[in-house]
Amino acid sequence: MKPIGPYVAARDLTGDRPDGAVRTLRATDRLTGMPVLLHVLPHAAPLPKLPAHPALLSPSEGGIDGDTAYVVTELPPHALPVSDPLLAARGALAGLAALHEAGLTHGGVSPAQLWSVDGRVALAGAGLPWGEEATPARDLRDLGDTLRALGGIPPVLRDAPDGVTARDLLARLDAALPPEPARRPGPTSRPPVTPTEPREASPPAPAQEDATSVPVPVPPSTPVVLAAAPPGPVQVGAVEATGEASPSPAPAEVTAEPAPKEEQSPASPVNPTPSRTTSGRVPPRRVTGEPVRIAWDADGTRHVVKPGPVAPAARRRAPGWLLPLLALLLLLLVAGVWWARRSAPTSTMAPTTAVAASGPCCEVRFAVRGVEGVAVRLSVLSAPRGAGVSRGQEVGQAPGVVRLPQPGDYTLRVTAEGYTPGTVSVTAPSNVPVQINLTP
Repeated sequence: MKPIGPYVAARDLTGDRPDGAVRTLRATDRLTGMPVLLHVLPHAAPLPKLPAHPALLSPSEGGIDGDTAYVVTELPPHALPVSDPLLAARGALAGLAALHEAGLTHGGVSPAQLWSVDGRVALAGAGLPWGEEATPARDLRDLGDTLRALGGIPPVLRDAPDGVTARDLLARLDAALPPEPARRPGPTSRPPVTPTEPREASPPAPAQEDATSVPVPVPPSTPVVLAAAPPGPVQVGAVEATGEASPSPAPAEVTAEPAPKEEQSPASPVNPTPSRTTSGRVPPRRVTGEPVRIAWDADGTRHVVKPGPVAPAARRRAPGWLLPLLALLLLLLVAGVWWARRSAPTSTMAPTTAVAASGPCCEVRFAVRGVEGVAVRLSVLSAPRGAGVSRGQEVGQAPGVVRLPQPGDYTLRVTAEGYTPGTVSVTAPSNVPVQINLTP
């Protein structure tokens, strides 16, 4: 199909809607390769403002290509058209309830607007100019037609009275079905860390004119570094690695000769007088801090006693019993290693038995829909820490039961001959079958 803006349409999902209505296309971003959902509009319209809800897929941007106006909705990489009527009913009712409670309607509920993402269904296309009078009752009637096209309305929703709302139907569906299992956090989850505000530096001490040591004042515009970290947003890893912020260093001090007093205006800052070097003075040869020894002669005169060369410190010899003790310890270590190797069993069947005894612990059932007789291979992309499986290792095939080595969250790569590979996220163990849809 021809490109529309920066997107290439791959499949038309509009169905039997009349000409001039909103068309739904599955497309791909030519720059990033990410899948998107394109809604081609009969005329240009602003982006709808939808309530934030996980069961709603909100448009991300819109554009015009020639005479074609379109709206873009980003899809997760592993999003698939919905095929289970029960999951479709739960996700669509949750999205419609959020819309109707916000005073909005959908106007174009159809199978092309329902997408399955990790076992949950989200509703797309809300708030677009579908060309028909949209009411909450019409949204529920369109949802009923959609569920019939997917396989049938769930029995708990068939005898609903007139005037029922989407929230009432969702409550009835949740009361008749078990709640969805809560996903456990991964092994690397960490609590959120709130960055602390930097402390303000204390104002510099005023300069003293009569003192010999004058502290250099810090201008108000000079930032004071509180921690050895670059400016920017605080990351969780950096906060855990660093401790409390180090206090700001004290102002540097310079030694200067007292300067004559001068009157300064209130607006001018106080600046210390730079040091002045007296010409014609030879610097002293004695190093500051070196002690001076003076001796008195018999006639009452004195003289400076020059220190002699410092004798090097004598090396401390190790005690005589240290070497024999080290030799004895080394001998005992060698004897222990030899004895352990001699007493170890020589049979190589023990490790095999241990591996066989530690069998798989968690089972997940996979089902394949769409095309029968196609073998789907499952390999590991990510696994819990300590599971003992490597990235890319094949763990089984679908349809069937796959045994995973350890409970937790897994991301599996789904490959089948003649189909584009995809990914699926599962939590082991699980009693709910994982659906894999093969679409042409």
